[in-house]
Amino acid sequence: MFAHEFHRNTENLIALVDHVFDSHEGPDIECFQLHMNQSGAEEKIKKWLKICIQKGIQELDFSFFQHGYILTPEFLEIPTLKILKLFNVQIAMPPVINGCQNLHTVILRNMNLIEEQLENIMHHGKRIECLNLCSCKRIRRVSIFASNHRNFRTLKIATCPNIERVEIDAPTLQRIHYSGFIINFQFTQIVPLLNVANFTFYRSRNYWRPSTLENVAKHVLHVRVLTTSAQFQEALASRYHDGVFKESQFCFSNLKELHLIMEGAMFCNPYDIIMFLKNSPCLEMLFIDLNDYNFECGTYWEMHQRPKLNGLSHYFDKLRVIKLNGFMFLKSELQLLEILLKRSRFLEVLIFITPKNARIKIYEPLILKYRDIINSWKASPARVGVFEHANDGSGVHPSHKKDWYM
Repeated sequence: MFAHEFHRNTENLIALVDHVFDSHEGPDIECFQLHMNQSGAEEKIKKWLKICIQKGIQELDFSFFQHGYILTPEFLEIPTLKILKLFNVQIAMPPVINGCQNLHTVILRNMNLIEEQLENIMHHGKRIECLNLCSCKRIRRVSIFASNHRNFRTLKIATCPNIERVEIDAPTLQRIHYSGFIINFQFTQIVPLLNVANFTFYRSRNYWRPSTLENVAKHVLHVRVLTTSAQFQEALASRYHDGVFKESQFCFSNLKELHLIMEGAMFCNPYDIIMFLKNSPCLEMLFIDLNDYNFECGTYWEMHQRPKLNGLSHYFDKLRVIKLNGFMFLKSELQLLEILLKRSRFLEVLIFITPKNARIKIYEPLILKYRDIINSWKASPARVGVFEHANDGSGVHPSHKKDWYM
């Protein structure tokens, strides 16, 4: 691994790497990681790559500080290569890539990747297990045709601002992560093995149809872990269809963990969340990142939705953990909390994390003020903990962070 320690003196780094390669006597080089300003080192990099190919390189990790470096076709034709990680590197791709035969992990970040290049990699890389695309700004369509891939398990797409559509034909897919604008996801079939889904959406640039996310929901109904922005719950919320008020018909029968990120929500309120939980009968862990969001609790909530929740006979008997991040003890937040506590008879832990915003402080007297109220709502002897945002010692965390791609 040659990297940041030499970022102020590229010449010394080039000389060091060159010396290491010239003096390397072993028969194998398993991994070559190079993170540097590659300007002026292009010919040396070619030399090092040729030596890596001769010695059966298995992992190649290039992260360059400047644009412009092109990985030419002969350096993609590495039959022993299993892991390819490229940051700020462009690729000149031949029509057929024999070097993809043994690839199982492909991570492409900050690249001018186009559709044909990605399709070429997937077509010839039949053993690829994980594909990770991040900040690839040219690509508009991601097509994953992996019906003939035996082990394709993980798809990650983040901060690719011009993507308009993702097409997925991958019966072995187990985990999908997406962070970006709301776009069309087209699944050619139900994905039976999918058990982890992470969809964090930006605030939309344009109007989006609820059916766009309803289509996503149809294919993630069987997941065990779901991380999602509140737009997902808004799309599945009860609403009028053709003049008739209808509740959501989606049931997440296997869901064990839900991480709900309120940032970007437009009208989500406690009713939408509670009804989603009602349709998740096996839910054990609930994480909500409030992020200064104020629930929409207007006239319709007071006249129609709140009375319905007060008359709700459903109990969340599988729920064991509730963690509320950024809780400010607002009226609307307390309304949600009241319903959750009264309906969770076997809850074990309730955790409050104070707001990230340094201007908002939750002082101990305020917590004490609501302690008796919270205890009166609890249908279980759940332990209650309060932690500062910068010092979360709860030991209870969701499976995925919001910025998982960083």
